Amino acid sequence: MAFQLSHAVARIATLCALATSASAAPVIQVNPGLWASESEIWINGQPLKPGLDKLRAKVRSGLTDAQKAELDRAQAAERQACLTPQQSRIDLAAYLESTFRDAGPWKCEVDADKLDGSAASGRYVCRTDGGGLSQGKFSATYGPTSYRLELNGRGNAVDGRTGAALGGGDMDLRMLATGKWLGSNC
Repeated sequence: MAFQLSHAVARIATLCALATSASAAPVIQVNPGLWASESEIWINGQPLKPGLDKLRAKVRSGLTDAQKAELDRAQAAERQACLTPQQSRIDLAAYLESTFRDAGPWKCEVDADKLDGSAASGRYVCRTDGGGLSQGKFSATYGPTSYRLELNGRGNAVDGRTGAALGGGDMDLRMLATGKWLGSNC
């Protein structure tokens, strides 16, 4: 699955736009306002971050100073999002769908074993119409001013445009996403 670390905040904003009522799926609540987010992904135990950092450095080496400054601004903006009160209710199934979005059109189901005002855990299953499948466990701790979500699963690779399953074996996936509330003003 193709993931892009720099899109963590975009995923949070997308999931918030997709959030539904609490009866539809497990929902966690955080403060509205400005949030900074980070995420890291491992495939088969190997972190994606070093390869992405190397690629970014190579691209950056060919830029002018003005282009580097613009790239820096864009990357900083991608790690922040302003959440409205409605967006601060995070639907966990929609979050998973937005997380996998770069790897195809996923539909996810979440079964929470635990869900309270500070923690959630359970299992997830995400599928595409083209045979994509990812399933595993999630755990989250959260409060008004921070969150930590860890996902551990197994799944197959899919075509990011169509969602069609690609050949090859299943992959182990680990994702860690964290966020910190920066304040109510955006």
